Amino acid sequence: MTASPPQCRLCRHFRNDPDYLEAALPGLASLSSSRGSTRSDDGLCLKHGRYVGARGSCADHAPLADEGPQP
Repeated sequence: MTASPPQCRLCRHFRNDPDYLEAALPGLASLSSSRGSTRSDDGLCLKHGRYVGARGSCADHAPLADEGPQP
C-alpha cells in the first residue's frame, strides 16, 4: 500500500476559515462569499502567500500540531 502525499488541508500553514479568508482577501466578498460552494475547502497557504487547493501538497508541508487550534 502506497502512502498518499500530505495534503495542504492538514498543514499548519493552511487557513481556510471563511471569516479569515474574507479578512485576508478584502475583495473576495465583492466576487461572492468565502462560504460559497465553488471555494470548496480550498484556502490560503501562509508559508507561500498564495491561494491553494486543500488537496494539494508541497515539500514545506508541516503537519498540524495535536494540541488545540492553530493561530
